[in-house]
Amino acid sequence: MKRRGAVRAGAVGAAVLLVAGALSPAAAQETKSKRVVLTLRDAVKTAVARSPEVKSTAFDVEALLGKKQQADAARFPQITSLGTIGPSPEAERQESSGLPKALKSINAREGTPTSAFGSADFLLIQPIYTFGLISNLRAAAEHGVNAQRAGMDKTATEVALRVREAYYGLLLFKDLNGLIGDLHEQLLKAADRQETLLEGGFASEQDLFKLRTYQGELEKNLNLADRGLAIAREALRTWTGLDPEAEVEAADKRLTADLKEFPPVDVFIQEARRNRPEFVQLREGIRAKRALVEAERSKYWPMIFFGVQGSFAYAPNRDRILNNAFVTDPLRHGFVGPVVGLKYDVDFGITAGKIREAQAEVGKLESLQASAEEGIPLQVQKAYGELVEAKRNVQVLDRAWENAKKWVVTALANSDLGIGETKDLADAILAMAKTRAEYFQAVFNYQMGVARLDNAAGRDVEEIRALVAEEREPLKVEVAR
Repeated sequence: MKRRGAVRAGAVGAAVLLVAGALSPAAAQETKSKRVVLTLRDAVKTAVARSPEVKSTAFDVEALLGKKQQADAARFPQITSLGTIGPSPEAERQESSGLPKALKSINAREGTPTSAFGSADFLLIQPIYTFGLISNLRAAAEHGVNAQRAGMDKTATEVALRVREAYYGLLLFKDLNGLIGDLHEQLLKAADRQETLLEGGFASEQDLFKLRTYQGELEKNLNLADRGLAIAREALRTWTGLDPEAEVEAADKRLTADLKEFPPVDVFIQEARRNRPEFVQLREGIRAKRALVEAERSKYWPMIFFGVQGSFAYAPNRDRILNNAFVTDPLRHGFVGPVVGLKYDVDFGITAGKIREAQAEVGKLESLQASAEEGIPLQVQKAYGELVEAKRNVQVLDRAWENAKKWVVTALANSDLGIGETKDLADAILAMAKTRAEYFQAVFNYQMGVARLDNAAGRDVEEIRALVAEEREPLKVEVAR
């Protein structure tokens, strides 16, 4: 029972690992109308380009670009205008008042409304000095955009890591499927030989029953591998947006372990502090919030501006007052001219509250930064340790596989000569299956270890950015015959 449990552990562990990252279980489909061959690069590029999560963060970036546009536009003139229309009372004029002719058109008495007036007022304001308001708003918007772009990079790398897991999982289950299928065929042949020996009186029914029992164990693991293969294909098909009838195939034929040396873990930690999107996002976010604090403080001071002010009104039943700088008719006049002024809003505590809110947000981000300074290096060390372990397991299990093959050859020879026990042959075959399955699992862990370490150190950010910037290339579709 211990040996059979160990055999199950290799395949079951691989299945659980992939199921956790897949979208949803899917049964193996019977007939496919077309086959799509995906390279890992194509799968990652397509999945990231169409990911709803990445698109959502891209809209967040667009929203902050809009805020940056608003902050930049604050440097330019702003025009406030007001237009009105209303009833105009007729103005009676003094014909024999004795006033000079130049003032003859001054209204002395108004009658009932007999017409309408129209007026337009405007004020153009060009800021001259704002005590840092505009410059800090622009800085806050700039850093906010950078922070949000780093957040988009983080989401894109997470999607890419998930796609890599599904792609390597597809290769893993294909290898497991082939391995278990071959071993199942060997057990069938051994059972056939056992039946022949049983008919000749050279074996017992118990030996045959043992082989049939082990055969059922392999068939169960074969079904599990088939299910994992279907899940991996469905995950890749869904994430890349392929047709529901498409059958996804990996361009790579099998899992391979390209073992190589890696620099010390301190190198990866330094790269993480420099390139990890979370660090970039927090640094830029803190700068943005600090700029907002200074922008709010600048509201304690007035804005000095240069402007142009104008006002025009017309009513057909009123005369325009001429040659008088102190008397104007609100319903019929016109003037425009340059001005210099101060603009100041008194809010009785609103600005102080906004400053306090912005300072609290700075403190929150600084706390998150301190947490990242502690947590991310630990994450890098964990990923590094798992990669080193997977590399060693690949080397150890490769040697174990060679010994298991020799064990099976010896057990088969003894079985053919009638000097070996059936249990020895079954144990040898199952041991070979276990070591090979664990080898495939170790190779999968190694490939994912490399991907996770690159992700933890921020090494994959530039690669994913380049993929997102590329135009989507058409996938290679092969019509099945």
